[in-house]
Amino acid sequence: MELFVINRHEGDEAKEPVETETDERLKLDNVLKKIEKNKKLRQKQKEKIHKAKEAKRRTLENREIKRRIKSTIVAVPENTSNDFIDSNIEKLLETQSSQNEVKDNDKPEINSQKLEGFTVLGTQNFANKLKVKRVLPSWLTSPTIISVDLQDLKTKISDVKQLDKSLRKLLKSNNIKHFFPVQAEVIPYLLDSYKHSDVLFPRDICVSAPTGSGKTLAYVLPVVQALKKYTVKKIRALVIVPTQDLATQVSKAFKTYSQNTSIDVCLITGNNSFAVEQSQLVVQNKLFGIVSKADILVCTAGRLVDHLKLTEGFDLKHLEFLIIDEADRVLENMQNDWLYHLENHINRQEVDSQAGKMLNIQQLRRPRPPQKLLFSATLSQDPEKLQQLSLFQPKLFASIVENENDQNATDKGALLSKFTTPKELVEQYVITDLDVKPLCLYKLIKLQKLRKSIVFTHSVESSHRLAILLKALFKDDLKIEEISSNLQGKGRTKLIDGFSNGLVDLLVCTDALARGIDLPNVECVISYSAPKYLRTYIHRAGRTARAGSTGSAITLLSKTQLGKFKSLLNQANKTDVNELVIPEEDLEPLAEKYRESLQELKTVVEKEEKLDFEKTVSEKRAGKLKRKRHNSVNSL
Repeated sequence: MELFVINRHEGDEAKEPVETETDERLKLDNVLKKIEKNKKLRQKQKEKIHKAKEAKRRTLENREIKRRIKSTIVAVPENTSNDFIDSNIEKLLETQSSQNEVKDNDKPEINSQKLEGFTVLGTQNFANKLKVKRVLPSWLTSPTIISVDLQDLKTKISDVKQLDKSLRKLLKSNNIKHFFPVQAEVIPYLLDSYKHSDVLFPRDICVSAPTGSGKTLAYVLPVVQALKKYTVKKIRALVIVPTQDLATQVSKAFKTYSQNTSIDVCLITGNNSFAVEQSQLVVQNKLFGIVSKADILVCTAGRLVDHLKLTEGFDLKHLEFLIIDEADRVLENMQNDWLYHLENHINRQEVDSQAGKMLNIQQLRRPRPPQKLLFSATLSQDPEKLQQLSLFQPKLFASIVENENDQNATDKGALLSKFTTPKELVEQYVITDLDVKPLCLYKLIKLQKLRKSIVFTHSVESSHRLAILLKALFKDDLKIEEISSNLQGKGRTKLIDGFSNGLVDLLVCTDALARGIDLPNVECVISYSAPKYLRTYIHRAGRTARAGSTGSAITLLSKTQLGKFKSLLNQANKTDVNELVIPEEDLEPLAEKYRESLQELKTVVEKEEKLDFEKTVSEKRAGKLKRKRHNSVNSL
């Protein structure tokens, strides 16, 4: 404390000699040494306290571990002493303490500890949890690989010798000279399996191939060739599809290639009245009663159940082919529990249960179960879903897009988890703000000079409003129409035909049009609403780049949606989807035009809402008046 001594004034007494500079420096050094010494003492005290706490923590931890071990001991032998148990526990504690000293990032894999005479139920302290690995059936992991290259076609029509000459002529008359890869693999297999079906039940097949790769023709030709030998009308082929549009398309394909045969194709989707569809299915014969009018039935699942329940004489017990197109969606919807009703109808026996168990000539002559054919661009790999169909020795045909990662892979089953798109498809995305998203779409169509394109939205209301806004922006420059589940029947068919023929430039629609339907020469598919699932993206993009032609798929995204979109693409191992930049400077001159179009949209929507309100009120008044008249008549 010498530094802080104050020399006070002592009056006129003699002053002590003044300290020199050297003395002051020595005192300063002494003070610094004392400070450093005090620091070291405090540090040692802290270390002692920390060691005491650590020792206490370890003691408590060891007690807890002992308690857990003793509580999990199962079936200890009678001659096992407590000393034996305690010694083994101590060994475990030593092992545990040595493992705790290892750094977290260098921890070795800990094997589960086994004690002689009894079993210790594993915990995280003693054994790592085993990861559950996905184990697929062998038929899913060992598929027949199908190429996705639709440019270099190697299989000529004449190379498939199993196909009848009449069908080859029809193919050539439709300008088909080569088979696509999926057709070249599946058609010969189905024809060969049907040829030997009298001896061996044919195996069921599943086909996973990109949209537009020719899956429809892959089952149309074998079914037509197999059924044209029959003269008695029975429904021997049933095709179930998820949408009315796809059902119409499949029906046309069957009719095209069943020319010059006695095969009749029936289409039931709900577009016609129920009575009309019944007259198309069955007819009353004076001699034989109710008989079938069709050989091949194309239908949607819900309408099929209605006829199974209500149409008298509707018979599927002679079914030889059960075809499910877009199988993943049909299986997911399970509309009206169609699979249960179909199996119940096919397996229904007219003899008692005891006679059914007897082996006799009648049982041997029973028709074989139908061969099941599943087709989809996004076929499920979930064995539980496929198990619902009770597939018989199934065989898988699958397309795989090869890239650098795939070439190094050895497990084919791992590759099958990826959904594929055609190689001719160019995929891009655009980042835009939600406020100017419609204007960005308008500018995109202008810059790319798009015609014959499809814009997908997530709902009927969204597609309706977007169509009104685009009409206001483009005026007479483009012919724009909307299509959704609200538009049915002939109006829907007419609109699709107009788009296919080039009378409509831009079609705004929901995902109801994304499944299976073939619209020729579509230049571009635009996802205005970002797809939530990979399947949705695959099927939207599949409306273009079909049958070897080129096309593009563009997705509009906000900045917050970009991360999720890229994670979807990673599921399909897609790395070639690039950003398409539309500068904000290009949108600024369009601000006034955009404002006017929004005002026009508001006016149209308000007018429609007013008309809907007036219509609802008038319907209610008409209902009340009708009930009032009915009550007055009853009172008389």
